[in-house]
This record gives sequence, structure tokens and C-alpha cells, in this order.
Amino acid sequence: MATYAYDHIHFRSEDPHAAREYWEKNFGATVVREKELGGAPSFTFDLQGMRFDVSGRAEGEEPVRSTTDPRYGLDHLGLLVDDMDSAAAELHANGVEFICEPWEIRPGVKIAFVQGPDNISIELAQRNE
Repeated sequence: MATYAYDHIHFRSEDPHAAREYWEKNFGATVVREKELGGAPSFTFDLQGMRFDVSGRAEGEEPVRSTTDPRYGLDHLGLLVDDMDSAAAELHANGVEFICEPWEIRPGVKIAFVQGPDNISIELAQRNE
């Protein structure tokens, strides 16, 4: 059987430059590659070893807008945070919209959900189990 490992997630964005600013400003993601993909700007980010891509609408594409409502397929992206209270304060100060404010889901585990660019649902998790 073949062996598989994580490589990347690819997000399509109505405004890839705004998405770039969001990921850099709020989560400290670093752009490691910038290119054009199908006539649209595309950025490859590194976030503490996790790679993901954000690109704009390629020529001839008509992407469908997403929602943060529960759905089949990819539901959310989960990020681990070491201090939920500090993270929430920083994100609130940056004007980030919270879908669900921080709460303790079970002893030692706090979670929150924020709305990212293009309605991406991002879960923040602090695990002190």
C-alpha cells in the first residue's frame, strides 16, 4: 500500500491579498512562495510547519461562496494555541469575528471558532489535558 502524509490545504479567495494580510497579521503565517496560478495571485504559507495555499479566482472559474454553517466536506481548520485568553484578546483587538467565543468543552480543553477569509471556519484549541 502507498504511504500518505500531509502536504497542504488550498483555499480559493475572492481577495487573496486581503487573505494574505489576515493570515500574516492574526496567526503569524509566513509567505514562503508567491506565484500566479491560472492568472490569479497565489500564496503558499507556512504556519509552524503546516503548509497551505491561498489563491484567487483563476481565469474561467466561477467559484461558489462558502458558509460557516455546518456542512458536509471540509467543516473547519483547527489551530492549536498555547494561551486561549491571550489569543482571543489579540484577535478581538484585530477585529476578527468570533463565531463561538472561547469556552471549556471539557476539563483542560478550551475551544473557540473564528471566521476567516471567505467564510473559512477556524477552530482554536488550547489543550491542557
